[in-house]
Amino acid sequence: MRIDRSIVIACAVTLVITIGGAWLPHTMMKTRDSGGEVAVFRGAPIEHLTNSNIVDALVGVDLRERLGHVEWMNAVLTLELVVPSEGGRPEQWFDDVETLIGVSYKQLDNVNRLLIRIVQSDGDRRRLLAAVDVRRGDAWLSSEWGELRHSDPVHDELWRQRLRLSFTSEWWDRFGKPEGYSARSIGPRSSDIAN
Repeated sequence: MRIDRSIVIACAVTLVITIGGAWLPHTMMKTRDSGGEVAVFRGAPIEHLTNSNIVDALVGVDLRERLGHVEWMNAVLTLELVVPSEGGRPEQWFDDVETLIGVSYKQLDNVNRLLIRIVQSDGDRRRLLAAVDVRRGDAWLSSEWGELRHSDPVHDELWRQRLRLSFTSEWWDRFGKPEGYSARSIGPRSSDIAN
C-alpha cells in the first residue's frame, strides 16, 4: 500500500501543531508567573482595601480573639470580633479594637468608616455584646490616637463617645451596666467626633 506524500506531510504538520498547542500555554504560564509571590505570601502590607484582597489584609493582623463575619462595601469595613461566652476580658477585646482601628486608618488608605461588633459565641449561636463605630473624619484619630492604648473605653465616657461605643442588654447581663467617669466635660457634639 502506497501512502501519498501529501498525507504524510499533513500528518507531520498536525503532529507539530498538536505538540505546540499543548506546550505553548505551559510556557506562557511559566513565563508570566516566573517565580513571583502569591498574594497571600506577599511581604508588603496592603494599603488599599478591595474585595479581592480583604483576606490578605486581615489574615496577618495579630489579635487575641478571632474575626467572624467581615464585610467591605462603599468604603465601610464591618468586622465581627468573636469572643468566648466564658472567660475573656473586655480590656483585651478593646486592645483588639485598637489594633483593628490602627489597621483601618493607619495602614489602609480607603476605609472611611469602621464598624466593629463584639459578639459572644455560644457554639452556633452568636449574641451581640457591644458595637464600635469609628469614622476617618474623627479628629482624635490623628491627635490622640496613642492614648487609646492606655484608655478604658468601657468606663471612660470620653472614649465611649469617641468610639461611639454602645452596649447591649447581653453585655449588661454578663458584666453589669458600664458606669463611667470622664476626665473632662463632654457634650453631645464634641469637636473631635465626626458626624
